[in-house]
Order: sequence, then C-alpha cells, then structure tokens
Amino acid sequence: MADDYMSDSFLEQVCDVRPGLVRGVGKRKLEVHKRQLSNKRNAKDQSSSKKLNAKETLMKGLETNVISEDNPGFKMMQKMGFKQGVGLGKQGEGRVEPIKIEPFKKKSAGLGQAAAKEEECRKRLKMEQARLAAYKRNEAQLLQQFRKNKSQEAEMKHMLSTVRKCQNVCRQMDEKCGIVPREIWYWPPQKPQENLESDEDEDEDEEEQPDPENVILPELDAYLRYQHSYCVWCGVKYMHREDLITHCPGDTQQAHDQDDAGDFAGDTDFAD
Repeated sequence: MADDYMSDSFLEQVCDVRPGLVRGVGKRKLEVHKRQLSNKRNAKDQSSSKKLNAKETLMKGLETNVISEDNPGFKMMQKMGFKQGVGLGKQGEGRVEPIKIEPFKKKSAGLGQAAAKEEECRKRLKMEQARLAAYKRNEAQLLQQFRKNKSQEAEMKHMLSTVRKCQNVCRQMDEKCGIVPREIWYWPPQKPQENLESDEDEDEDEEEQPDPENVILPELDAYLRYQHSYCVWCGVKYMHREDLITHCPGDTQQAHDQDDAGDFAGDTDFAD
C-alpha cells in the first residue's frame, strides 16, 4: 500500500529543495570559512586585550614611579647591588626614585619630544618674525624709492616744461625783434609738417641738443635776461635791464621761492 502523501513519513523522504540553501561540498566550505573568521576575531580580541593590559600596566607604573620586584630591570640592578629605597652609586649618593616621565600621548612620542617641539615652535616663530620684519623694511624701502622716483619724475616734467616755455618766449621775442637764434635749440623744435629736413636730419639734431637742465635752461635764462629783460622765474618782461636788476629777486628759482610774493607784486610795475 502506498504512503499517504499527506503523512510525515512521505515528507521525510522528500529532499529540501528550497532555493538559496547550500548543500554538499559548498556547505562544508561555508562552515570552514565561518570557523576561520571566528578564529581571526578571537585572535584580534586577544591581541587587543594584551595591548590594553600592557598599556594599563605601563600607565600604572608611570603613575606610581616605583619599580616592582618582578621587573626584569629591577632584577638586573639587584644583581649589581641595588636595594629598594637606597640611592644609586657606590655610596648611595644618587637618585632614590626613578626619573618621572609623562605618559606617552602618541605612539611615536619619545622622551624629550615635547621640549623639542617647543624649541621647534620657538625657532619657527623667530623665523616668521624675522621674515615679517624684513618684509616691512623692504616695503618701507620700496615705498621710499617709489616716492623718490615720483618726485624726480615730477621735477623732470617741471624742468622740461620750463625749458619749453623759455623756448617759446625766446622765439616770440626774437621774431618780434627780428633776431636769428644763435643755436637751433633756442627755439622750440618745429612740428613735423613745418620741418623741411629729412627724418635723418631730425634725429641728428635731437642727438646734438645739449643737456636741458644743465645747459639749455641756464643759457636761455641768461639770454632772455640780457637780450630781452625777461625773467623766466618771474614770468615777466621788464621795461629795461636796470628795472629787472632792481626788482627781480634773482636769476634762480630758489631766490624767487624765498622772496615774498606779495611785497614783490606791490613794489614792482610790470610791462607787457
């Protein structure tokens, strides 16, 4: 008689075919892998426990600052005649207690590292302060040089403007009197459309011109004062040479700067 398919005996004969189940060789490999993982976790826990215990022992020893009798170093020193509570040395005149050190905060820390770091910080601070001081000095020097260059540039522009003013005045007065200039630079340079010479001749003339500050300006000033009774620094044409000598403060700009402009204007009659 066949077993009833609803009975327990029939179900026991049927294999478990649920998906995802590991059977046979795969099941044995999985069990081996689980055991290996379990052994690794146990070994890691034991290693961590040993490190923790060693660290606790070290911290405790550092805090108490007393060498225990089971310490290998204590045993070695005991063989050489060391006694607990007695100072080091032949006569016991040395230290009684071990040198106290601070507990290590980092794995790579060592004895004296804190002092070395402080010294390094001080050196870096001094270097940074020296660098900033040098930068400030350099900045002050650059600023002073910049102001000096700007002042020289302004003085040069003012001098060239004065030279051009003298040349224009000299040309106007020479043309009015029918005088031919002694030198070509007594008059301002001609414009390109008025110049009949070639470009090469212009370059040669420009190269032949003397120094504006040391030659052109002093000579034009003397020429205008002697020939036309005109003072460059006053900007005035006097009636005659005696009038210029009497009322002009001098033949330099410094003399005019020192003179009282109000008194000078009130005491002098100017001619066109």
